[in-house]
Amino acid sequence: MPNYSLAEIYFIVAMMILITVGSILAVFFFFRTYKREMAQNRIEKEKRLKEKQEKEQEKLHKSAANN
Repeated sequence: MPNYSLAEIYFIVAMMILITVGSILAVFFFFRTYKREMAQNRIEKEKRLKEKQEKEQEKLHKSAANN
């Protein structure tokens, strides 16, 4: 009987370690993906801002040329 309780303890410890490792990996991959998406969003936002500024400059040049 004592062997069964020792085996149960080993099993519980092994499952706890497995769950902990799985959780750590999930959090790691979540934050890695989050950082990549935020970097991509920042790049796209900067690109849109640059395009908007170029269009405004173009408008100013056209209006100045017409006057």
